[in-house]
Amino acid sequence: METKPVANEIPGKYFPPLIRRLLYLQSLNIEEIAVLMKMHEHTRFIDERTIFLRQGDLQKECIVVTKGWAYRFYELSDGSRQIINYYLPGDVINPFAVILPKIGYSVASITHLEVCVFKPEYLVEVFSTQPKLSLLYVWMLGHDDSVIAEQVVRIGRRSAYKRTAHLLLELFHRMKVIGETENKSFPMPISQQLLADTLGLSFVHMNRTLRKLRMDNLISMTYRVATLLDIDKLKQLAEYEVFYMEQIKNLSAIIENLDANNVLLAQEAMYNKRFK
Repeated sequence: METKPVANEIPGKYFPPLIRRLLYLQSLNIEEIAVLMKMHEHTRFIDERTIFLRQGDLQKECIVVTKGWAYRFYELSDGSRQIINYYLPGDVINPFAVILPKIGYSVASITHLEVCVFKPEYLVEVFSTQPKLSLLYVWMLGHDDSVIAEQVVRIGRRSAYKRTAHLLLELFHRMKVIGETENKSFPMPISQQLLADTLGLSFVHMNRTLRKLRMDNLISMTYRVATLLDIDKLKQLAEYEVFYMEQIKNLSAIIENLDANNVLLAQEAMYNKRFK
């Protein structure tokens, strides 16, 4: 019996953010939703401003962020830190735990966190039985990798003004994918000190840069909320490009071809069962 699609029947807001993130790419059927929901069976809560993974730790579980924000960083011997990227709802922390259980970075919460943990061996089972979900998961990891690449370019080659604009656009679009934006606004719990540690700036320079963006009527920032007042102008000055649509088009073509092949294989199996 064919599994009935549900993506267009149940509002995405009722799903955990990881599933919403994947639904942004492709519709999912009931069986696929059930497989993903199994990753959300074990919930844990983490206090705000808590380091819960440290460099060198052995972490044999994958962690899905369902509520709250966290950040990944490197601690240096002089006590300073470099923030590498942020974990938002729907992101997976330590996605390679099945082969790389030793953590090469530290992770700390910004807000109160709600996370779900699952054994990485479950991913092996998913990859062997759900080729469509496997492709979506690999796409998600590839996108996360591109976020890291953007961070390298951001702090290595862009001015403070462009760095800040670029990061705010990135966070906005990541939140938009999971339906957590309202018009041009999105939750923004990152402090100026965290922003400075992300963009390689001093606190004073960070403060001055944000003030200039506000004076240029490009952004507005209130308590834990950021608003991008002129997204087109921000994209232009930050040289920011969104590759989602082209990536989604390519991914959709691969999945359609995969689905077509699965149908042919199923028809062939049915024919062999009936007539041979």
